[in-house]
Amino acid sequence: MFQDMALLLAVYQQEDEIRKARVFRDRTQPLEFMDDDELISRYRLSRQCILEVCDWLSADLKRPTARSHSLPVSTQVLVALRYYATGSMQRVAGDLHGISQPSVSRCIFAVSTSITSVAQSLIYFPTDEQSQRNIISDFYHIASFPNVLGCVDGTQIPILSPASNEHIYVCRKGFHALNVQAVCDAKLHFMNIVAKYPGSAHDSFIWHNCALYQYMKQQSIEQQRWLLGDSGYPLSPFLMTPIANPTTAAEVRYNKKHSQTRNTVERAFGLLKMRFRCLHQTGGCLQSPPQRCAQIITACAVLHNLCIRNSVPAPDDDDMTQQPANTDDGIGYEPGPANNDNSLANGMKVRRMLIGRFQH
Repeated sequence: MFQDMALLLAVYQQEDEIRKARVFRDRTQPLEFMDDDELISRYRLSRQCILEVCDWLSADLKRPTARSHSLPVSTQVLVALRYYATGSMQRVAGDLHGISQPSVSRCIFAVSTSITSVAQSLIYFPTDEQSQRNIISDFYHIASFPNVLGCVDGTQIPILSPASNEHIYVCRKGFHALNVQAVCDAKLHFMNIVAKYPGSAHDSFIWHNCALYQYMKQQSIEQQRWLLGDSGYPLSPFLMTPIANPTTAAEVRYNKKHSQTRNTVERAFGLLKMRFRCLHQTGGCLQSPPQRCAQIITACAVLHNLCIRNSVPAPDDDDMTQQPANTDDGIGYEPGPANNDNSLANGMKVRRMLIGRFQH
């Protein structure tokens, strides 16, 4: 009888411990109790992706000793992800994970720096023949625009007024920003990103001074492969822009197909800003020096690509879906300076050839 009572008491104690564990869960360790839907809602990444990021960054973020209560790699990553996802005050992210605001700042800096150092593993422009053919095929299925290797555009990411050279960071919309250029494929995957130029920099200036421009310029004209850009970019044999004032039915069709295809980069920017609200104007602005802001932007682009690769769904937040993407579509934007060589003439020749394809 006493044995039965002891056994029954042990069962009650075990059930009581389980109930307490459910009620008093360690809220600073979300990976231990949140499911994938909750993690995506709060951190934008699934459990698998978060663990993959922790594995990437472990060598950089792991401390050799537990002295001074050093933060685990997972906590550092989650704190940074929460900031990227919401753009909220750092103290809020700190309260959620049980750490101070200065610790949050250090986590964001360390994680952003570390992700940026491995960015080339997820953000790269394919140069092999098969990969380029796959990209061309994906773009062709959108609006039958041939031989497109990518779509290029720029967007303004709001930042805090810098301490030095403040005036050069004021964009044409009147706020301090970094003008970020990106090239994406038809799956909204970023293949190239440049996030170091101030808001006043012209899109065409950034384009002429990036490595991808040099790569495209060196390719043979006979390849007939190009990027699509808006009117802020200069026409060239490897960058097709819309016609300012179409006069024929073929030119109208060209512009329509060009717009439908190039819309992918605007959608990519929109999805990036929806996932990582720290980049969206409604999330405030990045309150760091420009160099650190550039690292945060690049880190978010890397994580965006990771989400695309792993088919992570976009967050289903009502307050986000009601907001505009805040991308720059080139409307009302003065054209970039023309090339000094014969690139413009060759570009017009290629564009006329394309327009000829759209006669019917």
